[in-house]
Amino acid sequence: MVEYNSIIIHYGEIALKLGRRPYYEKLLKKNLEKKLNRKLRRLRGRLVLKLEDSDWRILSEKIGRVFGVVWYAPAIHVKKDIEELEEKIIEALKQEDIRSFKIYVKRSDKTLPLKSIELAEKLGRNISNRLNVKVDLENPEKKVYIEVTEDGFYLFFDKIAGLGGLPTGSSSKVLSLLSGGIDSPVASWLMMKRGCYVDLLHIHSSLTHDEVLETKIGKIAKKLSDYSLGLTLYLASFKPFFLKSFELPPKMILVAFRAYMLRLADRIARSKGYLGIVTGDSLGQVASQTLENLYAVNMFSQTPTYRPLIGMDKQEIVDLAKKIGTYDLSIQEYRDCCAIIARHPETRVKPQELRELWEKHNLEETVEETLNNLAEYEF
Repeated sequence: MVEYNSIIIHYGEIALKLGRRPYYEKLLKKNLEKKLNRKLRRLRGRLVLKLEDSDWRILSEKIGRVFGVVWYAPAIHVKKDIEELEEKIIEALKQEDIRSFKIYVKRSDKTLPLKSIELAEKLGRNISNRLNVKVDLENPEKKVYIEVTEDGFYLFFDKIAGLGGLPTGSSSKVLSLLSGGIDSPVASWLMMKRGCYVDLLHIHSSLTHDEVLETKIGKIAKKLSDYSLGLTLYLASFKPFFLKSFELPPKMILVAFRAYMLRLADRIARSKGYLGIVTGDSLGQVASQTLENLYAVNMFSQTPTYRPLIGMDKQEIVDLAKKIGTYDLSIQEYRDCCAIIARHPETRVKPQELRELWEKHNLEETVEETLNNLAEYEF
């Protein structure tokens, strides 16, 4: 078994941020150090974690949930000694029954006398002769990667895909409306991927806030927090709106509820400094998510609303939910507010019609009542 002594971490989009690259690199390093509770070294174009006694697989799982990392690999760090590097490669290849290999060299440190192709040819020739295996440049059984840095050689054999995106904190904070469905956790995750701090607001029909934490909502919040550096879950009771809903025309209840949710999120966002509200809307996926209804509801928020799923179909969203680990949680049984009131909703509400309904039934009062009983939980 290969004994790794390092993990080498690469990023992609960050490197394109001309003039701001050092800021993004330092932020990614800081986020990784917080997630791993370890110090990292910053080399040219990469970060390096020195392994101690911990199993690299445990650290690997955590790195795989940090936005900004494009790929990473458990590696063997060798000082700038080509003979020692050759011995390490042979030692690793002897553990496998292979007939061919190829060496890839990437040289960020140009002080090494040999160029990348020259080092690959030299090592390939020597190792081929010593192990009696051939170098195959087209279809090798084993790939050997070497990175030449100012810190020496890093030798590895597999690249593990990261999440990509931007480091958490490189964008500002947003408040995401979390329902009991599949879509909203995915929308939250996508905003996290663009560097946002994402906190969650869930409106529930339970008797108490604490009851909600024991349901899938608490589990989804915990799962999303694994991709972040911690998040806040706001819980709000559905009761004030539900009692008022008996006065409303049945076809208008769901659209009015969506206006109530957005208005509530807007009030919280403006009081706590969020620069956006996130929803899991996908255009036309359900009856209430028509352009007309979204347009009418938008007027109840002064805070910009972001809908990262707007152009996705259901299968695309489901696939992402499975990838990030929220799908199995989202399909658990739960008494969702929208399911309680969704009865043949109006699909083309006019803004003025919704505004008149809001004012006639004093729905702003339901927002005030809800805010008075808002609870916060840290994950």
